[in-house]
Amino acid sequence: MSILPKIIKRVSNKPPEQELGFGKTLTDSGRMMNPDGVFNVERERFGLWDNTYFNLMMMPGWTFFLYIFTSFILVNLIFSLLYCCLGVEHLQGITPGGFGHNFMQAYFFSSQTLTTVGYGHISPTGILTNLVASVESFLGLLIFALVSGLLYGRFSRPVARIAFSDKLLVSPYRSGMALMFRMINAARSELIETEVQVIVTLNQRDESGVLNRRFYALALEISKISFFSLSWTIVHDLNENSPLYGFSSQDLQDAGAEFLILVKGTDEGNQQMVHIRRSYTAEEMVWNAKFLPVIGRSRKGKARVMTSKVGQYELLEPAPDTALAN
Repeated sequence: MSILPKIIKRVSNKPPEQELGFGKTLTDSGRMMNPDGVFNVERERFGLWDNTYFNLMMMPGWTFFLYIFTSFILVNLIFSLLYCCLGVEHLQGITPGGFGHNFMQAYFFSSQTLTTVGYGHISPTGILTNLVASVESFLGLLIFALVSGLLYGRFSRPVARIAFSDKLLVSPYRSGMALMFRMINAARSELIETEVQVIVTLNQRDESGVLNRRFYALALEISKISFFSLSWTIVHDLNENSPLYGFSSQDLQDAGAEFLILVKGTDEGNQQMVHIRRSYTAEEMVWNAKFLPVIGRSRKGKARVMTSKVGQYELLEPAPDTALAN
């Protein structure tokens, strides 16, 4: 647990606060949002299956396929045991033998029934065995319908593929300094009517000395563009109207400053709204630096976006003043 200083620099120009839904409860350790946009929030669950759909949609692809494959094996194992308990003599086409032999034959029959393949080599006889096979085939239809829907949802879900710079720079801007980060549209499709919001969260003490977390929206040089096809450097002028005016690097670290980024736009490929989040902390800021060029030319003379260079920057000399002031 970090120990907050007794004296924390306060925002002096009283810009309007913005409520994000976090409230003003102090969170002085760790970050509120991970760099990938996932919030560090834990929620008490209502039930065992309340987040199943969300988890299946958002988990990595290899994890999803592992879950599906494991479930397929598990269902077949359960029905194979049922067939063995009922007796493999009720499965016409199987030559009875040891338990391992009988179980494997029942397993292959179960997999054929679950997938509704039905090669015809083995067929059930007797009321109970036919009843179990009917239930399994019905369950197989439901399972594969569910899996097909999940697969379609995962592949058709619109995702904003935007690459961000690793660092937040404080760079010379006009007659003063500005806060900057850069992002690139890494997808082949264009983003239309793209908007960006930047909100800084700071630990601040009120008049009674109680420490609260406050949120301030940062005014941007450009907050919306019609076409996002190349790179875009987001700029916040650190003038006297900025809530960060006069803050030094140490002041921002003492206040637990975190910059929350929200980018949203319309994907031209499916005409759906997409969004992506990003977070920077005061420790991820680089002072008195500027980004290196990221737009080049291809052999055909077209503009070429070098995605791998989105975060490359160079330090400037001399070293800047320690405060964000003109």
